[in-house]
Amino acid sequence: MNETKVSIVLPCRNERESIAACIREIKKVASPISYEIIVSDSSTDGSNIIAKEEGAHIIKHDKEGYGFAIREGVAHANGDIVIFADSDNTYSFTAIPSLLTALESADLVMGSRLQGAVAPHAMPFAHHYFGTPLFNMLLFLFFGLTVSDSQSGFRAIRRTTFQALNLQTNGMEFATEMLIKAQRAKLRIREIPISYGTRKGTSKLRRYHDGFAHLKYILLEAPLVWYATLGLLFLGIGGVGLSETQGGFLNSATIRVLFPILGVQILFFGLFAKTYLAVHFHESNAFIQKLYTHYTLKSALLVSAILILVSLVFKLLEPSLLPFDALLVSTIIGLQIAFNSLTLSTLSIQ
Repeated sequence: MNETKVSIVLPCRNERESIAACIREIKKVASPISYEIIVSDSSTDGSNIIAKEEGAHIIKHDKEGYGFAIREGVAHANGDIVIFADSDNTYSFTAIPSLLTALESADLVMGSRLQGAVAPHAMPFAHHYFGTPLFNMLLFLFFGLTVSDSQSGFRAIRRTTFQALNLQTNGMEFATEMLIKAQRAKLRIREIPISYGTRKGTSKLRRYHDGFAHLKYILLEAPLVWYATLGLLFLGIGGVGLSETQGGFLNSATIRVLFPILGVQILFFGLFAKTYLAVHFHESNAFIQKLYTHYTLKSALLVSAILILVSLVFKLLEPSLLPFDALLVSTIIGLQIAFNSLTLSTLSIQ
């Protein structure tokens, strides 16, 4: 490791109370290795001036966003290995040697706060016991990823590996994007225990905004088979309910009407997610590409019209032949197909 250069990237926005302490600790810990400290800065409080006085290389871009700051810092890095961590003095940089050692047998190493020591009040209760465990569970459920601290911002990765992941998000969901893409690329992911302390200065986290950003990105990237399975399950149960003539749970209005409609909407949500990724993040999806060679707006509107007209014809000519619920569901699903297909058509415009 002594011959390998390490770039330590600190995303920074208004951290004048802590940036100097971070840089000084890094210098003390990293002195035996070849390293550089890069501060990727969008501060308005003079943090960049303090960091420069401490000897860091400043990348002044003045654009908000955690993910953007990391990507901008790595873009200017010269090291073979990149380590990045928050510049609020919460992470103990004494873990740098352990990160580098672990990286010898891994492709991505993360410091786990939940496997290590968390100082009292360092992590909000909701983050510690609800937010992070929830995202850990979703990442395992959808992607088979097993980690204890998916939201850790203290990570080490080879620069070439980082570039190959083609990370694109700008906000806090960047941490989740990295894990999902690393898992898909079959990278070896390791965690090491780290200490996490109380921050200095004002937190930049927006609890609900950032939490929903992570959740939205996970739902965008969730495999299409999950949407297909869940959507078809609801459709199937609803179909059984519509065919039931005896009383009971499956014969209830909720099952007969709500479940088929919900099933169709889940299927379309999966298409929305994959279309959005293809258009805005340029993620190729063979199934979506093949689907759109057959599934056109014209064909969708034709199916929609048939479902609506058939229900109207039966209602006018043979009102007793089909139950009201079946006619209602056919009409609503026809309208769903029409409006959702129009939305998909608009979404796919580049």
